[in-house]
Amino acid sequence: MNKKNLKEITELLKEKRGFHTELISLYIPPEKSISDVSKYLKDEISQSQNIKSKSTRKNVLDSISSISGQLAKIWTLPKNGLIIFSGSIPQKNQKGTEKNEIYIIDPPEKIGTFIYWCDDQFLLAPIEDMLLDKDTFGLVVVGRKRASIGYVKGTQIHIIKDFSSGIPSKHSAGGQSQRRFERLIQERETRFYRRLIKHMNQKFLQFKNLRAIFVGGAGNSKKKFVKDKNIDYRLKPIIQDTIDLPYDGGYEGIRALVNQLSDQLIDLQYSRERQIVQKFLEELSLDSGLAIYGYEEIKKALTANAINELIISEGFKNVNDFLSIAHKNGVHVEIISKETEAGEMIYKSFGGIVALARYNR
Repeated sequence: MNKKNLKEITELLKEKRGFHTELISLYIPPEKSISDVSKYLKDEISQSQNIKSKSTRKNVLDSISSISGQLAKIWTLPKNGLIIFSGSIPQKNQKGTEKNEIYIIDPPEKIGTFIYWCDDQFLLAPIEDMLLDKDTFGLVVVGRKRASIGYVKGTQIHIIKDFSSGIPSKHSAGGQSQRRFERLIQERETRFYRRLIKHMNQKFLQFKNLRAIFVGGAGNSKKKFVKDKNIDYRLKPIIQDTIDLPYDGGYEGIRALVNQLSDQLIDLQYSRERQIVQKFLEELSLDSGLAIYGYEEIKKALTANAINELIISEGFKNVNDFLSIAHKNGVHVEIISKETEAGEMIYKSFGGIVALARYNR
């Protein structure tokens, strides 16, 4: 679904309201198996049998059944995952007139975490984030032997292409043979840069919101690269800086370049996530009592309404339980990408969830 159609359906969904927590929002990441989602929904059906209100119970069960019926028709998920909204919507705001409505969305951006949400309105914040015109930053890491082109948008780092120069090691012979060999190396190096630039021009000019281009790498290759006259005149003015790196390409080089650019990318989600996690780590190192980690500790503090900010890394399995409690208590929640260094660290070192308390405990 393109962003224009997504915006139209989002405006429509904003108007939908239920009398009780009868509207279900389901966000399914592409790597989640349909069988796992179906099993999850079966468990929700079992739990919903305990709802005291007969009408609410019926409406919730109808909504879940409607989703299950649609999933039974799907063999594989779209590349970015799937979003399903299902709920009993009152007609003309009158009780007893509820009719089930279901909306299925193929999102324009990848869904990062599985969310099952039951409320009196649909959960639309993740979709609204997709509709934002996020700035794109072009990234080039170049060395004598190797180079990579990529970009960062939101929290996502993307590698467009890796290049190998094929330039041989320096020749140790002297005289004319040495000079001829060095000339051949220079010619091959120039061809390597031209090949890299041609691809960069083609790809970067396709971006609508390309704010800047940053070039990094080891040695002098990056400086030679940015001086090349074949860089498109529309891209030349937005090349901001050359950064010294211990890498000359690959994902590790692109990621190192982004990490070096935190100040320049201060308003980028990727850098914002680093700052959020850094704040938690600082409180942890100070032993201030504000940093909380551990599944049971966080759940206990969340239930007691003692948490100011909940930080969850994508991939955390019990996200729905914690979101539900946080929502009831008005706790600010940050869901951060597992693809960023900060998000990966929270996921691997702290089990995917940490928090900052309202007060020193």
